[in-house]
Amino acid sequence: IFENFLGEHVRAAGAEFVDGAVVRSYTLAGRAQGAAREEGVASGEGAACEHEVIYEHAGSQHRIASRWLIDASGRAGLLKRQLGLSEPNAHDANGVWFRIGARIDVDDWSDDAEWRARCDPRERWLSTNHLVGDGYWVWLIPLVSGSHSVGIVADARRHPIGEMNTFERAMDWLHRHQPRLAEALEERRGQRQDFAFLRGFSYGCKQVFSGARWAITGEAGVFLDPFYSPGSDFIAIANTYITELISKDLEGARLPRFAKLYEQIYFDFYRIMLSLYVDQYAIFGDPEVLPIKVVWDYTYYWGVLCQLFFQRRLADTAMLARLHTELAATRELNEAMQPYFRAWSSVSRKRNDGAMIDQAALAWFAELNRGLRDTLDDAAFDARMRENCALLHGLAAEILARASAEHPALDSSALRALIRQEEGRTGALPRVPLYAERLRRLPEPVDRHTATAV
Repeated sequence: IFENFLGEHVRAAGAEFVDGAVVRSYTLAGRAQGAAREEGVASGEGAACEHEVIYEHAGSQHRIASRWLIDASGRAGLLKRQLGLSEPNAHDANGVWFRIGARIDVDDWSDDAEWRARCDPRERWLSTNHLVGDGYWVWLIPLVSGSHSVGIVADARRHPIGEMNTFERAMDWLHRHQPRLAEALEERRGQRQDFAFLRGFSYGCKQVFSGARWAITGEAGVFLDPFYSPGSDFIAIANTYITELISKDLEGARLPRFAKLYEQIYFDFYRIMLSLYVDQYAIFGDPEVLPIKVVWDYTYYWGVLCQLFFQRRLADTAMLARLHTELAATRELNEAMQPYFRAWSSVSRKRNDGAMIDQAALAWFAELNRGLRDTLDDAAFDARMRENCALLHGLAAEILARASAEHPALDSSALRALIRQEEGRTGALPRVPLYAERLRRLPEPVDRHTATAV
């Protein structure tokens, strides 16, 4: 539905959109297809030559000559493969998924009245549900067609793809790790509609923007992980920079400088988000640490990364210079927080008190999301980013206090140093409660920098 809408939208905007075509060959800026990347940069940056694409449509071959060539070919990665730009990353994970032509109603999985009453509204099945465990998560997504999508995403070291790369193997795996779901699926075996898997789905790319007027967007370049669904984000971010580059080109600007700059920022986003996943899947089996990690990840996402996009400041180099200290501080804090979650989970008691942690009940958290719709001038935007930087450090202090209350030997030196550095720069940090009052289970803190908890 979304892709069809986009097709209609670009046609209405005046673009010629040829659907159902097959690309047969292409030539970059007058060179032989597959020329070395280094040669392309050395001899083609800023040149006015045109790219060529040969495609087949309705049984006929067609040729297009264009000033710009954008690769949005998804995992086919045409430009990446031809230019030798493929690059692995440290996140080794696999995924399998399939559709069942029936509703999977998790609300029917228990008759316990207290469990049913935890969720408001009570129809859990209407949402995307995540079933989590050590080294994996399983999605349940209701589709508008009436089918249900089921997916298993797992750390390759803990759950090898060979254990789940057929439907029968996936069912055996679910019987071991998520037996209640397996039971529901057994009743609907005959309604399976498809099955697919991907080995090592996460990857990087050595280059995505070029002053020689080509660019790569979406999964044709990089892909992180389906958890948090960042794929659409990176399509939007890449498309923003590509649009900026084309605009600069039309203005007669020197492209190599801007291509390098925007690519550096884009890869910074990629590396920041990658840290949320690398070696983090063990935390999925921790009912104590995982909810707090999710709150942290969304706070950083809504408080920093989304602000730049929603406020249309991705390419605002003057702003990036003004807020360099704050942006660098939040990035360094996130880089310290992710390994801290791993360390905490390795010693946590993995308690699960059977409560619904309603994130919308956290006023400061809900406001982060609502505020994305605000329209801010430069002064208001700068003020918000500074406030969000302080908020992140305040949240880090609360998390540190909670963890070290029960685990005083947990190494928190890196986090403490960053928190104190921010306090020295901006003054007292805001209090950022992790849970609503009705869900607090540990004593009030006495000192945020000692072994106390919220």
